[in-house]
Amino acid sequence: MSKPGADLLRSMLTRNHRLAADIGGEGFPLSRFETLQRWQLERLTVTFDDLYRQEGYRHAVEFFVSDLYGGLDFRQRDKEMDRVAPVMIRFLPNRALVALAEAFELQALSLEYDIAMAHVMEAMNIEELGMPDYCRVYLAASDRAGRERQILLIRKLGRDLKPIVRKPVINALLRMLRGPAHAAGFGNLQEFLEKGLASFRGLADPNHFVDTIFEREWAAMERLFAGDPDPFRLLENDS
Repeated sequence: MSKPGADLLRSMLTRNHRLAADIGGEGFPLSRFETLQRWQLERLTVTFDDLYRQEGYRHAVEFFVSDLYGGLDFRQRDKEMDRVAPVMIRFLPNRALVALAEAFELQALSLEYDIAMAHVMEAMNIEELGMPDYCRVYLAASDRAGRERQILLIRKLGRDLKPIVRKPVINALLRMLRGPAHAAGFGNLQEFLEKGLASFRGLADPNHFVDTIFEREWAAMERLFAGDPDPFRLLENDS
């Protein structure tokens, strides 16, 4: 039976491999890229601190902030994914493959914008970021449609994961692959998948988690494009 999710997953992996090559290329402003990612990780941590302090959401916030977004560890994980993808395509249902592809598309979108912003930082001779410079760089490197797609994809991925994490076949497959994956050098990928599913499965209220991320990130995006000097502030109706 044809699995459209398989083609989508392969396409997203290829897209991420190209981005990894760009980041590792000669002349890439790596220090600014890392400065930007550190700034954004700190910002995400502050934005979702109230969720993090609730036991029923802590692990999912950690996964969203530390694993799903940012850092250069994605390069090793993507290499492992490339090698294990044929097995996953064979055994996973199409819905799960689509969710995996969405996760890699979200990673690609985030990386593409971070790469563009790093180049803008270099052109503007910005080495350290404060809020005014971040806003300038964001606007110079962003398009509204793409940023909307990035945030909408977060919501779609969260909603698509909700029925998947409860499927016995998915959890059984991951448990079965745990030993062989580590033995074959796929440990990073295995831990990423297990941590992601476990964190989402343990959510007190998956809809509240996903909707909170979507609403706050969407509001921040709108403020950024409107020129608000404090786009990430939380209003009363944000919390």
